[in-house]
Amino acid sequence: MPGENRMQSFGIGSGGSSQAAGTLEQLEALREPLTSDMPIESLEQFEASWKRALGAIMAAPLTGSDARRVAAFQRDIGLLPKYKSYAIKASSPLGYSVFFQEPGQGFSFQQHRHHKVEIFHVLDIRPGSFALICTLDEWNAFYERDAFSRWLEGSSNPRYERWRIPLYPGDVICLKRTGIVHSVIGCILEEFATASTDMVDRLHDQNAGASIPEPYCRELALQLLRTVPSPSVSQSISAPGKKRRHLARQGFIGGDIVTIGEVPGLRASRIRLEGKRQSPLQKSEEQALVLFASRGDACLRLGTEAELARQDPPLLELPKGTATMIPPGMSYEIAALGTEVEVSLHAIRPEVALTKDLLPAPNERPRSGQCF
Repeated sequence: MPGENRMQSFGIGSGGSSQAAGTLEQLEALREPLTSDMPIESLEQFEASWKRALGAIMAAPLTGSDARRVAAFQRDIGLLPKYKSYAIKASSPLGYSVFFQEPGQGFSFQQHRHHKVEIFHVLDIRPGSFALICTLDEWNAFYERDAFSRWLEGSSNPRYERWRIPLYPGDVICLKRTGIVHSVIGCILEEFATASTDMVDRLHDQNAGASIPEPYCRELALQLLRTVPSPSVSQSISAPGKKRRHLARQGFIGGDIVTIGEVPGLRASRIRLEGKRQSPLQKSEEQALVLFASRGDACLRLGTEAELARQDPPLLELPKGTATMIPPGMSYEIAALGTEVEVSLHAIRPEVALTKDLLPAPNERPRSGQCF
């Protein structure tokens, strides 16, 4: 696989701002492999090196220039395309992803045993799109492999139908704890999660043995990201009653923001800006952020509080379908370059997204059970 032997050169040490500067230089060695097409197992080795670098960078005191290099690197690399039999997943190392699922296909029916909790926001649907949510006790009490397979193929079964939730654009599902059995089928969706890799117990894997579609490649992933839909409204779903609750937007001069959901250690939101307008001054505080331009072309002004007060930092352009990253302790403003824009914001404490317990050691191959 491309560059497997180069993994040995990306060891990350500890230290202060001088260490951050050195680690930022090391990131450049990852630029070529991170923008190359390769299987998930190989790509996630390089992603693990990116995460180790980010852990060191975000633990150090950063200058505004350091923060802008982190932001530009994520923008230039883009969301990492990962190819599955049922979808292209495009993800950031801090846990934000966009999934482009094939019609009628999707995640295995699964649970997370530890650490990973997540928020799903449906951007668009295909005919028959649905989610399945139930407790592990319910699953263990009623699951029968052959009967469940027949239900997936269209047979009637009230035991499983009660767990099925038909989906619509803008639907939000929050999995606030581990141990919830879930799946999402046949959607374009964004996922806000506490880990960028797949950490699942597959309880029913309808995708086992399926091949990856031949057209899947980085160029296709980038094209899909540039055309991702943007729902006009969002609504949260309560799994037991399948009831929807409209998510209200909070207005400000020139735009508004909506909180999509919150789970421990993570907040998901979307900000909308009218053409040629900008957001109020924001601070990342103790969280790192991923910003994804889901509609329109945006730009980011990022730096220290003093730099933003002087409006010194240069603008980082964020065209539709691209992402950027903001380290903790920074100030920033988002602006619309032309027409109206909408930007997804994934705010997470670095120690949650980059916990060393989830990173393979350098040169260690991920275990097969870590993927959907």
